[in-house]
Order: sequence, then C-alpha cells, then structure tokens
Amino acid sequence: MERRICAYCGRSFLPSPRQKDRQEYCSQKECQRARKRRWTRQKLARDEAYRENQAEAARCWRRRNPGYWREYRNRNPDYTAKNRESQKSRNQRRRAADRVDIAGIANMDAIGAGTGPFSGLYRLVPVQREMIANMDAIIVEIRSVPGTYGGTGPDCKQLTR
Repeated sequence: MERRICAYCGRSFLPSPRQKDRQEYCSQKECQRARKRRWTRQKLARDEAYRENQAEAARCWRRRNPGYWREYRNRNPDYTAKNRESQKSRNQRRRAADRVDIAGIANMDAIGAGTGPFSGLYRLVPVQREMIANMDAIIVEIRSVPGTYGGTGPDCKQLTR
C-alpha cells in the first residue's frame, strides 16, 4: 500500500488497509483529535438534529455543574488573563468590521423596486456593538408585496394618529 501525508501533521504514514483510500490522518493521538474536531465541526454545520442534541447536552451539563467556569477562572488566572487579551483583540477586529457593515443599516434606498426577490427566510440578529456571542437570533419570513397591492384598510399613518 502506498504511503500518504497526514492532513494535520504533514508526516508520512501507511494507511490502514480497512480504510482503503479514505484515510487522511495518521494514527498519532493529536492528529486523531484534529480529525474528530473537523468531523464535529462539519456535523454541527450540516445536521440540525445533531446540533440541537449537542446544545441540549451542554444545557444539561451546565445545570449539573453550576459555577464551574467561575471556579475554573479562579483556579487558572494566567489562562484567564491571556483569554481576556485575546478577546479584546477579537472584539476590536469585530468592531472594525461592524463599522463597515453598519454604515448602510438605516438606508431607505438600499432596496429599490425591482432589484431582486426578497421573499424568503432570514436570520434576524439584533445589532449591538458590545455583543460577543449572540444566542438571540430569530428566523423570520419576509414576503414581498406587489406594488399593485391595493389594501382596503387604513394605512399606517392613519392608524398612528
């Protein structure tokens, strides 16, 4: 059997005969961890049931282990300080990107008539400058109304007077 190059460490390895042409990682412990991380990341991205199951398992763990992270940070002050610095850097990069994205949020002319189909499902996320992790996104359905729509009831201005 022909030797291969590990996708993680770059070393040459002899693949398992059972795996045939599918084996991309060598048998080193760290390489197998990398393979598992990659599989998990792909599974979370593609499989909604798996994603929901993992989220529920995490919620159950947090209920069984209240205060774990607070205690962990107290026991590991060096890690905590390094993580805070890394988070500051990530926040700065994110804010810089947000400034570019937020520039056109309140633009009444951003979507002109006839510029494309807008009906569909969208993820609605609150815009908050200091937000780090957002678990508050909701899915909304938007349906376009034809310009010839002639509603029979009062318009919004009449309702707010």
